[in-house]
Amino acid sequence: MKTLYLKFIRLMSLLFLISFFSCEQIEEKPIIGEDEDEETFEYISEKPYNLNVIYFVPADKVPNENYHQRLSEIMLDGQAFFLKYMKHWGYGNKTFGLLKDDSKKRVKIHVINGTKPASAYPYEGGGNEMRKEIDAYFSENPSEKSSEHFLVISAVNQAVTGGANPADVPFYGIGRYAYALDYPGMSIDDLGKDGVAGSEATKWIGGLLHEMGHGLNLPHCKEKVSEASDPNLGTSLMGSGNYTYGNSPTCLTHSSAAYLNNCQVFAESQGNFYGPVSSSISSIQANFENGSIKISGTFESDVPVSDLTFSNRPESDAGGYQAVKWVEKPDGTSFSVAMPIEEFWQKGNTLYDFSIVRHHTNGANTATNYAYSFENDVPSVDFGDRDELDKSAWSIVDFSSEETSGEGQTGRAADVIDGDSETYWHSQWTGNAASYPHHFTVDMSEVKTAKGLSITQRNGQRKIKAYKLFVSNNNSDWTLLKEGEIPNLSGRVYFDLASESSFRYFKFEAINSHDGHQFAALAEIGFF
Repeated sequence: MKTLYLKFIRLMSLLFLISFFSCEQIEEKPIIGEDEDEETFEYISEKPYNLNVIYFVPADKVPNENYHQRLSEIMLDGQAFFLKYMKHWGYGNKTFGLLKDDSKKRVKIHVINGTKPASAYPYEGGGNEMRKEIDAYFSENPSEKSSEHFLVISAVNQAVTGGANPADVPFYGIGRYAYALDYPGMSIDDLGKDGVAGSEATKWIGGLLHEMGHGLNLPHCKEKVSEASDPNLGTSLMGSGNYTYGNSPTCLTHSSAAYLNNCQVFAESQGNFYGPVSSSISSIQANFENGSIKISGTFESDVPVSDLTFSNRPESDAGGYQAVKWVEKPDGTSFSVAMPIEEFWQKGNTLYDFSIVRHHTNGANTATNYAYSFENDVPSVDFGDRDELDKSAWSIVDFSSEETSGEGQTGRAADVIDGDSETYWHSQWTGNAASYPHHFTVDMSEVKTAKGLSITQRNGQRKIKAYKLFVSNNNSDWTLLKEGEIPNLSGRVYFDLASESSFRYFKFEAINSHDGHQFAALAEIGFF
């Protein structure tokens, strides 16, 4: 009996040890949401559409401690920030929707465990890899998707001091997907503190909201000169505000608010968002007067326009960080704006890409581009309408090549004289790609007299740099009429001829490109 008793004691001790070490092992293994029971939260929203917030955890990473509370506080603070400036610019009590438990100050966060290690989701291309798994998650759980906008926050399990992106994770906006990161202890409470904790909080929390802005349809935008010193405004969040947020005055500009006003997750009622829009500028006048660049004109649109943004981007600033913008409401289908040059940061001798953006009530935004320049601090604004020659009887009689399949419904040589700046001629790139120089020849059907040339670059890639223009009356004997360079900008540019010239045929020859590639594209060509 004693022997049996001892065996029983040993067995129970062994079972206890096994149980003890098993429990220890389970406790040491990180569990998603282990700090809080998600079932204790009741997430609601008064809005019909809400931002989908995702915490993405690669297979070799773990959720950072207390991530739910910390990220919820950051999102709620960001929601209040956006609300403040929507009200400031006259758009009312509006901000982006979030599913949240107000009493417990928690935001609904979808945790998605990546199937691959963090190295499979790098800065370059990692966003698309994450998106595949995110889209699969919402495809399997369609009721969890609350809008077309997503904020994806990567779990980074180390400090992220030093370098632009030492963790090598996606940190940008692509379409309606924004990517940011969470490092251990990232907290809204560190904003404004001295030292590393404060600077890193500003950089990464401000950066999170900056990238989220891109996911909410916002382009880059700089504050005006007077706004920079205004304590109620300061640095634009969509400019360099990711380095000032929570540390010095930071704002949403009027233009950012105009974009957000029609964004799906700012909507107060259900609707049809981001459908196709047909819109164009019907007429435009431009001049420099009394210290301001003055623009006026009319537009057409099959979807109502709530506001127009007038954007001025220096040619050298491809990302638009230095673009200064004005916003005006339309008067029916008419518009006008006065832009004092004292509000511009860059004058001197600067080429500008000017665009007129129509903010449509369905959330879509359409733009038309022009070009002008500052010369010795004075703007030379000459893109107002010219009395261009009618092109209805013009025809293409020769071309070096054209793209007939790869550009969808456009790409043909005839598209360069169809009067539509959204269509374009593109040199052949499918099959046997054509190389520079490229050309096309136009028959104007009769002799015409012109004093200037109108060229509209494609609003996209493959912009032409150097060109030559030849003219003829018999399509055989050619004279070089003009040569030069076209600005690396979208939109229409006018070039004066040395003198009035009469001719029936003209040949446009593209010599090289701005991007150094062998392909050419051009939206429109004409004469005035």
